[in-house]
Parts: sequence; structure tokens; C-alpha cells
Amino acid sequence: MWSFNLLLFWGYCGIFIWVMFSLESMAVDVNECADTTTCPAYAKCTDTPDSYYCTCKRGFLSSNGMEQFKGPGVTCIDIDECSQSPPPCGPNSVCRNLLGRYKCSCWPGFSSPTGNDWILGNPGRFICTDINECLSSGVCQEHAECINTSGSYKCRCQVGFIAHNSICKDIDECSQSPPPCGPNSVCENLLGRYKCNCLPGFSSPTGNNWISGNPGRFVCTDINECLSSGVCQEHAECINTLGSYKCRCQVGFISHNSICKDVDECADPRTCPEHATCHNSPGSYSCVCNVGFESSGGKERLLGSGEICGDVDECARNSTICGLNSVCTNILGKYNCSCLPGYFSPAVWTPEKPEDFICTDIDECSQDPSPCGPNSVCINTLGSYSCRCNKGFRPNPGGSSNFTCQNVNECADTTTCPAYAKCTDTLDSYYCTCKRGFLPSNGVKQFKGPGVTCIDIDECSQSPPPCGPNSVCENILGRYKCSCLPGFSSPTGNDWILGNPGRFICTDINECLSSGVCQGHAECINTLGSYKCRCQVGFIAHNSICEGIPFKCKEDVIPDNEWVQLCQVGAAVEREHGSFCTLMNATFNVLDDACENRNTVVSLKSTVESFASVLEQTSTSNFTKEETSALATVVLESVKSTTLAAFLKPSANVSQTIQTEQLEIESKIIKEECNEENMTFHFKAKGDEMKIGCSTIEESKSTGTTGVAFVSFLGMESFLDESFFQDQQMPSAISQRKVKMNSRVVQGIMTGEKKDGFSDPIIYTLENIEPKQEFERPICVSWDTNVEGGRWTSSGCVVLEASETHTVCSCNQMVNLAIIMAYGELTMDFSLYIISHVGMIISLVCLVLAITTFILCRSIQNHNTYLHLHLCVCLFLAKALFLTGVDKIHNKMGCAIIAGFLHYLYLACFFWMLIEAVMLFLMVRNLKVVNYFSSRHIKMWYLCVFGYGIPGLVVAVSVGVQPQGYGMHNRCWLNTETGFIWSFLGPVCTIIVINSILLTWTLCILRQKLSSVNTEVSKLKDNRLLTCKAFAQLFILGCSWVLGIFQIGSMARIMAYLFTIINSLQGAFIFIIHCLLNRQVQEEYRRCLTRKIKPSSESHTSGILLSSVPSTSKTD
Repeated sequence: MWSFNLLLFWGYCGIFIWVMFSLESMAVDVNECADTTTCPAYAKCTDTPDSYYCTCKRGFLSSNGMEQFKGPGVTCIDIDECSQSPPPCGPNSVCRNLLGRYKCSCWPGFSSPTGNDWILGNPGRFICTDINECLSSGVCQEHAECINTSGSYKCRCQVGFIAHNSICKDIDECSQSPPPCGPNSVCENLLGRYKCNCLPGFSSPTGNNWISGNPGRFVCTDINECLSSGVCQEHAECINTLGSYKCRCQVGFISHNSICKDVDECADPRTCPEHATCHNSPGSYSCVCNVGFESSGGKERLLGSGEICGDVDECARNSTICGLNSVCTNILGKYNCSCLPGYFSPAVWTPEKPEDFICTDIDECSQDPSPCGPNSVCINTLGSYSCRCNKGFRPNPGGSSNFTCQNVNECADTTTCPAYAKCTDTLDSYYCTCKRGFLPSNGVKQFKGPGVTCIDIDECSQSPPPCGPNSVCENILGRYKCSCLPGFSSPTGNDWILGNPGRFICTDINECLSSGVCQGHAECINTLGSYKCRCQVGFIAHNSICEGIPFKCKEDVIPDNEWVQLCQVGAAVEREHGSFCTLMNATFNVLDDACENRNTVVSLKSTVESFASVLEQTSTSNFTKEETSALATVVLESVKSTTLAAFLKPSANVSQTIQTEQLEIESKIIKEECNEENMTFHFKAKGDEMKIGCSTIEESKSTGTTGVAFVSFLGMESFLDESFFQDQQMPSAISQRKVKMNSRVVQGIMTGEKKDGFSDPIIYTLENIEPKQEFERPICVSWDTNVEGGRWTSSGCVVLEASETHTVCSCNQMVNLAIIMAYGELTMDFSLYIISHVGMIISLVCLVLAITTFILCRSIQNHNTYLHLHLCVCLFLAKALFLTGVDKIHNKMGCAIIAGFLHYLYLACFFWMLIEAVMLFLMVRNLKVVNYFSSRHIKMWYLCVFGYGIPGLVVAVSVGVQPQGYGMHNRCWLNTETGFIWSFLGPVCTIIVINSILLTWTLCILRQKLSSVNTEVSKLKDNRLLTCKAFAQLFILGCSWVLGIFQIGSMARIMAYLFTIINSLQGAFIFIIHCLLNRQVQEEYRRCLTRKIKPSSESHTSGILLSSVPSTSKTD
């Protein structure tokens, strides 16, 4: 937009010049320069096709300050070059002004190669250079040196001499304090210098007899005599001292007659701790713990106090030191080995030959007599034995220390023989005989064992039975008794005996009429003579208790979808939904096999093959997005449910891997593997992998059989693709990007109630379908059925590692997982997101500074600054609300309110921009009427009604017409899909067009008036500054928003960056133009920083001023 207005401006100028030239070319040109009085003295006249102009000669300047001028009243005034800064003659010179030129002369002590009295126009360049007086001999006295200075010279005594009465005398350095030779030295004074020597025992790296001026620095350092060998005797160490040395015996030696002798520390029995041996050595000693002991610090040799020798517990250190089936006993300084009870060793244990000690089992059963006694069997075991009685005998309960077996009296149990029978005990057995009047049912006189009864002459054996149906006839002596079967009753009561009154008839008892017959989650069903309890839907019988089925059946997985419901009720569906119903019903048929036959074994292999055939015929090309997500959800849940059903019968479904073309599953029954510490299980299917730890399996609270499975689907990623991805964690400014599916869909299955929120994550390693590119970023997504019927979301899983071939995901839940690659516009959108946020933060800071300036700087307060203040406040509130609230989409009502406020605040900003553009135009237009920069006073509250009232009216009408247009699913802004956005774009585009027209018109007026304004306006010294400030209004007045319209085609990216950078920095432009480039504001800033109060010489006006162009106002 900047370049557009610039081209428009120069286009108007070109058309204006072309028209004027065409009109005037028809007249005869007049040469005004033919008249020598046309231009003043010292001026040159230049004729043009339709006019002329005058220019002053070199060394002169026009009285009106313009380079080209015409007309009377203007003279050429001599330029005083000598008053310029810097002076034209250069440094060290004197300048004298002449008419139209100047003369240069050098100061004393300086000369110029062009000579003195050089006049402008003479050949050469006038430069004054210093004269070096020290080049002449004899300038200074003896022992002094000459130093040249700028324009003069000076004499200075040489080193070692000092000036006295204009004579350089020798300095006695040795009498100075401190002496120049330093410590440990002798100083000798010489003429103009001095000589240094070191004291005995010291030396200097520069040598003795060092004279000042010689190279190096004289420093006397101590001679270390200890560096020479043989200074001290054997076993003595040399200690250097300042200027000398001394000898001292080493540790462990003592001086005797100037000789160092060894000290025998072992002569003192207290030198070493208990259980240690002392070893003397020259100058030292060491203590070694005895065998079977070790030092408390773990050292092999001890020295000094503080260490003790403790007993080594060989038994605790090596549990197998004595071998198998043995006991180790620790003893002070050693240990002893013995066999466990029931074991013996042929060799006695000795520490010299521990390998001969081997404990073997004692076979007690081979002893004679047997330790178990008669009528028993001896069984040898490792380290012991056991006894078992023969059949018909039992262990003696008397508690004797020796095991004995006694005969079992079977007849002591009255139930051994049937009723009306006599029991006879024998050694190791028994037999039964029927009493008198009864016969055994098997016809054998002596019998035993169940099944044989003693029966009377049985009336009940008649046909039909005398007691009737559903009854029991009991024969008794000489008669019979009738009783109803369980579940039946008779009005005459049970135990009816022949001869009692009434007729015996058994009728069915309805047990279901009584409450509490069946337990919870079960229903009662009456049957003839009994009843049965049947578990309700969703429960299964386990140990006579109805427990919830640990997997979902059809009624649990049917999604809330109209066409799925129609498919289930068998209603007629349209042709385009026929294939959908076919696949849905085929999936449910596989699931029904597992749910309806709950007491039978579910074969995981056959179930997987059934699902494979369903997936093989799956074609979702004609399905809607809702149908595809519903079918995918049903398939995933059905595979999960049938796998859990197979885990209910682990004996038939052991750990196995089942492979088909469409899916592959690896399942595992977890038994005792998790008893091992830090056990981890790895599952693989079709190149994908799942890793789960025992801590996660135990945390799932699985009861009964514990099973884990991992499934990988081939081809499901083609229809359950990236179009189902909904990223709920990324801001809306970043989430608009290209994504693609780049892995197979996998599924983790585990028994147990808990499915998510695990402490230790589950690690999934998924194979990339296409190699990962450097610009791509993987996202681990899981299938969430709670989002719009089924969507891929990134919650619950994070990317741990991503290579070219595989992506590793960490999840705290058992999920249906896949990998989505984000690429393309991600980098650009993220860059725009960063640029816009950084720019808005900068603008907010600048707006705060501008608002503070307009409020606190009283000297600049007028109607103009009030306009700027209202614009800054609106823009600050709009940008602050946009920065903090545009992505608050979780609360729909709150999001709609934020969108409404953003609508109002941005409209208010543009209406205040329109007010500023109109006020700028009115002020510049006044140049045609009055020759002064002012305008008529306008009441500020009129402008406030316009700037705040009309935006409020637009928002109120928009809310009344379409209240649902505020707030979108991904940002808190006006709805862009229904045309509601034009309630904002309409006023904005209108204001941009009006501002552009007014600004172009303003530039044309300024262009025409620049050469004809009065002396007050002639203070505009820099036309380019005026043009730049005027064009800066493009950004302040919002004209740059038009860049948003051109974000199409190949220029979309460039326009997006320009639009984002310029408009996010609008607050910074306002602060720079209205504050930093305003001379009054600069002066106020300077006063605040220097804390100096200066009287204001500027006049204040209450009208509308062009503060945006401060160089054109009277206050400048």
C-alpha cells in the first residue's frame, strides 16, 4: 500500500506537468536573461523554455535562502566562509574573509607548502604543518634532550639527571628510599646512573655489577642451596631459608651425633591394633591384620591410630563357602562347616582341604528295620523321609515319637453300611450284611461299598406308583410313606403314611414368588419342581455369582448414529447406505459369537480371521465422514472385546501370534512372570512394537486371568486418515497446517478396569509408511470416540524419538494409536504467529508510552493530542484483548463475548483513524483559504460520539441480526463462513478507501503549495521529511490493512508477512511519528531526563493541528 500511494502521488505530479507543458508550448518563449537587470549582482541567469531562474555565484548566497530564485527583492550576499565551522583554512591557521572568497595564513611555529597569505582560487591546497625545531643542533644544553611540540619545542633532562638553575645535574639514585636495587642488594652511584650487586646467598638473573640502562630487570632472589645434591646427609631433608639453608631428619628417623638413625616403631606393642602384626621398615612401619581379620577401612596395610582389625564373617560374605546342604558357623578369625540334618560328609571339614567336605543325602529308608514300622511305606526325600500307611491302616493318633500304623475300623462310621444292614470289621477291611427281613439289592450276602441297599418287600415298586406323580414312595415295614419331590408340596403335608386321612397329591411350588431367591444382577425363572437363576444382560455367571462381562458387546459399542440404528432394526435403507450396513452387521456378527456364547471358549484365531475377512471387503470410498468414524469405532471396539473374551478361557488361548493380511495380533497370558523385578514385555505386530512393564499391568487392577495383546491393522490408515485429526492443544494460529497419516493404526489391549492414567508410560514404536523428512514433525495421535463421534487427538501421548524409519511414542493409557506428520505451512504459520505476538507486544509497550506522553506532557496537550490519545487507547485495548483472549474457545459464551468486544474495539480504532484522516485533510485544505496552519475549533465530544457511537451501533445491529456469528470453533472472532465477517470488513474497507482518497488529496495540495506558502511556512527546510511523514500516515491511518485483500496466489506468503509485520507494529509507528519525531515531545523528554525546567516559548492552540507533520507547524 505504501508503494501504491507513492506511485499514485508521482503519477498525479507527472500528469500535472504534462498538461502544463502542453498548454504553454503553444506560446512564444521569451529569454528573460537577455536583460542584465533580471538577476541581481553576483548572480547568474539561466533561461528555461517557459521561464528563467537565478543562481548566486560561488561565494555568495541568496537572501531568501533558495538556490534557484527569480523576481526582484532577492540579492546575493557574500558568504563569510571564515565564520563556518569547521573553518575552511584548517587547523593552526588564521582565516580572513574577502568579497566572494577568503585568505589563509599559518600561526607562528607552522608553515604551509603553498606559502602564507593563500587566497581561495590560488593553486595548491593550503595546509599548516608543524615546524620541528629539534632538527637543529645545539637547541638544548648538555645532558638534555629536545622534544618537539605543536608550534614550539621544549628541553628535558636525560634519565639520571635533574634540572637545577637551567642545568642538568646527576641524581644520586642510591640515596633514594626505597633503594633502586631492591632488597638483598648493594647500590653504587655512577654519573647519570647506578650499579647493583647482590648480597651473599642471593643472585640476580641479570648477573652482578648490573648498571642501570642495561637490559633486563635487576632483582635479587634467594639461592636455593637445597637444589644441589649432597647438601645434607642420608635420611635428612634440606630446608631452604632466606640467604641460607638447614638440614632436618626425615619422619621415622632421629638425629644422633649429627647422624639420622631409624626409629623402631614396632618396639612399642601399642603401635598396631589387636589382631595385627607390626612390620618395621627404614623410616616407617606398617600393620597387617592377621589371617581371618581385616581393617575397618578396608586397607591391606595400616599406619597410625584409628584403624582396628575386625573379624571377617566368611559365612555372611560367601553364602556358598561350605557348599550345598551345609551350615557355615563363623568363629573369631576363622569359620567351621557342618552338614544339615539328613546329610553327611565322608570327610571331616578342615580349613586346609575345604574341597573334600561334600554333604550328601542320607537314605533313611534303606535302614533295617525301616524307621516307619510295619504296615507302612517309607519314602526318602532330600535331607529327610516320610511315612505313609498301607490301605486300610492309618497313622496312630497317640502322638508317639515313632511312626506306627493301626487298623482302620470302618464300622465305626454308621454310614459305612446302608440302612437295615450290619457292619463287620476285619483286618485291613470290612463287610456288610442285611438284617433279617431285608435282602441286599445286589443279591450278595456279604457286600461293601456304596450303591448296595437292604430293601423290604417294596409296595412302592408297583405300577403305577401309589403316591402319584412328582412324589417319592418310601417303603416301610408293612407299609409305605409318601413325600413330595423337592419343589413340590401336598395339601395333606409331607410324610403321608398309608391310612392317614386325605388324598396325597403333589403340586409345583413357584419359588420365584419369594424375594431374594436369586442374587444381584440375576433374574428368577420357575421350572417344574425347581427354578433357575439367569444373569442379566451384560453379566456372566462365575462361581454362582453374576459378574460384569469384562468386555463390551454389541449394545455397548453401537454408536449414536442414525444409520447404524436403522441397520440394527433391519429397516429399509437407501442404496448408498447398503454397503455400510453390510459391513456394520458383519462386524457385529463376529462380536455376537463372543457375547452370546459366553460359557463356551472363544477362539482368538478364528475370531481374528473373521475380522480379517470383514476388513478385506471394507471400502469406505462412498461413506460419509460420520459413517467412516462410526465403522472404525465399531471395528476397533469389537476386536478389543473379542480379544478380552478369549482371555476368559486362557487354557484354550495361550500366548500366541496370529497373522493375516489385514491385521496381526500378538497376545500373552501373564502368569508368574511379573514376580521378577522390573520385568518388561515386548509385543510386535507388522513391524510395530509395544513395550509395557509389570508395574503398569499390576496397576490395571486385573482380576482373574491377566492378558495383554497388541494389534496392528493394515490399510485402516487409508480411510481413517488425517482428515479426522483434531489438534486440541495447539493455538489456532498454529494449528492450520498440512498433515498426513504416516503409520499403521495399532491397538493396545489389556484386561483390568483401569485403562489410562498409568504411573509408568506404555512405549509404542511405530514404523513410518514413508521416510520422515527433516522439515516434518511427527505427532502421536489416539482415537477418541468422545470427539464428534471419533477423531484423532494428540492428548495422552508424546513423541519420545523420531528417526527416518520409526517414531517412538510414550502414552499413559491403552490406546488406538497412529502417527501423523505435520509439514508444509507449519514453519511459515509459526513464524507469522511469533512475528504477530512479538510485534503486538512491542506495540503495546509503545502505546503505553504514547498514552503516558499524551497525558503527562501538558505543554503539548491540545485537540490534536486528544485524537491521538483516543486512537492509542482503543488500539491498546484491542491488541491486548486479541493477544490474551482470541484463543479462549473452551467457553462458547465467553468466546462470543470476547469476539464482540474485539469487533467493537477494532471498529472504534478505524473510526478514530477516519477522524484523524479527515482532520488532516481539513487542515491542509485551509492552505488554499488562509495562509496559516489552523482550522476551525471542533468540539471534542462530537468526535467521541462519532468515534465510539457508530462502532457501538454497528455491533448492536450485528448482535441483533445474527448473535451466533460471534465466536468460532478455533478462535474467538467473527464467523467467516456465513458472511457475518462483512459486518467488520464492510466498514473497514470503506474507511480504508476514504482514508486513501483523503491522503492522496492531501499530498496533492501539499505538492502544489510548497513553492507559494508565506514566510511562516517557509520554515519547511526539508521537503523529503515532509513527504516521509505524510506517507507514514498510511500506517497510522490503517491503509496498510488493504494488504490482507491481496493474500492470494503466489504473492500470498509475501503479503501475509507484510500484513502481519506492518499492522502488528501500528502502535510502534504511532509512538515514533507522534512522539519521537515531534520536537515538542523531544524537548519534554529532554527536560524529564535532565530534570531542568525550561520556559516554553511555543504557543498552544485549541484547534486541530497536524502533529503528524511537526516540521510544518508554527510550534516547530
